Amino acid sequence: MEEAVTAIKINHLKPTMKTLPSFRALEITSGETVLMVKVDGEFSLLSYSQEGACTINLWGKMRTGLPALNEFTDAMRKTSLERVEMLCELYAVEDGRPLKLPDFLHIIKGGGDLSKIRIGIFDLLTVNGQAVRENYVWKVGEVERWLNGCNLCHVLPHIQPATTQDVENFWNYHVGELGYEGLVARSNDEIWKVKPISELDAVIVALNKRELFFDKQVTSFRVALMDEDGFFVEIGDVASGINHDLRGALWKLMDFKVGEDERMVWVKPLVVCTVQYTDIFRNSRNKMYLYREGEGYTEIGTTQLARLRHPRLIAFRPDKQVTPTDLRTEQIPEA
Repeated sequence: MEEAVTAIKINHLKPTMKTLPSFRALEITSGETVLMVKVDGEFSLLSYSQEGACTINLWGKMRTGLPALNEFTDAMRKTSLERVEMLCELYAVEDGRPLKLPDFLHIIKGGGDLSKIRIGIFDLLTVNGQAVRENYVWKVGEVERWLNGCNLCHVLPHIQPATTQDVENFWNYHVGELGYEGLVARSNDEIWKVKPISELDAVIVALNKRELFFDKQVTSFRVALMDEDGFFVEIGDVASGINHDLRGALWKLMDFKVGEDERMVWVKPLVVCTVQYTDIFRNSRNKMYLYREGEGYTEIGTTQLARLRHPRLIAFRPDKQVTPTDLRTEQIPEA
C-alpha cells in the first residue's frame, strides 16, 4: 500500500443524515426505501480510471495498492468504463464480522493484515465524468453488477424492505448478530441513520463548576448545537468520564474563557466532540438560544428540544467544523 497527501477535499460529499430513535420509526415507501448497514469505518471517495484506483479520505490522504483496491481495479477493467467515482467506507473485518474504527486504523497504519480491509460502497457519483442521475436502487444494482464475484470490495449489505418485519429481521441479523454499527435508510430523497446507541456532534461552550473543577479537573461541560441561522442551541451537560488526563486536558479551555456565572465558565466554541447517549426523554425542555456577540454569548430566547439520556463524551472531532452543517440540531430525533 502507498499513501500520499492531496489537496482534494471531500467534506461536501459526505451525506447529511437525520437520526431515527428506532428502526421501528422508519416509514417504508414500497419500491423506494433502501436499508443498508452502517459500518464503523473511514468515509472515502473511491476513484477509478484505467490506470488504477485510489481512495481519498476527509484529510486528503490518498491510498493505493490495497488488496481491496487491486481487486476493485481488476473488476472495473472488465467493464467498458473509463472513469468512475463512488462513495465508500474503508473498514476491517475478522472472522466475517466488521471491526471497530480503532482496529481498522491499527491495520491501515501498518499494524496488521491489509487483506482484512474492505471497501464498502454505498453510492455512485459519476461515470465517465458525468453525474449519475438515476435513482438509488439503480445505482447500487449497477455497481453490484460490475463487482460480481468480488470479495474485498462490494456494495454494503442492503435490502428493499416491504414491511416493518423485514426491517426488524435485517436489524437483528446485521446489527444484533454480526455487529454492524447501525443502519442507514434512504427513502423519498431523505437519509436516516439508526444506531443501537445514538451519537451526535456538538461543540463545547462552557465548563461546569464542580468540586473537582478547582483542582484543574473538568468533570462535566455544556455543549451546544447550531440551527440553520447559525445560532447556538445549548443541549445540556455531558460527563467527561473518570480519566484524569482527559479532565486535565479539558481544563486547558480555561485559556479561552469568555464569561462566567455562578455555575458555568463560558468558553469560545472551539472544540467539537461526539456525544453518545442511550435515549431521549419524551418531555422536551426549554433550551437557550445563544448568539455569539464579540468574544461572549448573549441569550436571545429559548426553544423546545428533547433531552438526552445518559450523555457522555466518547471522542473529539477535529475533522468537524463549528458550522450549522456539522452541528445541526436535526441530529436529535423528534421525541
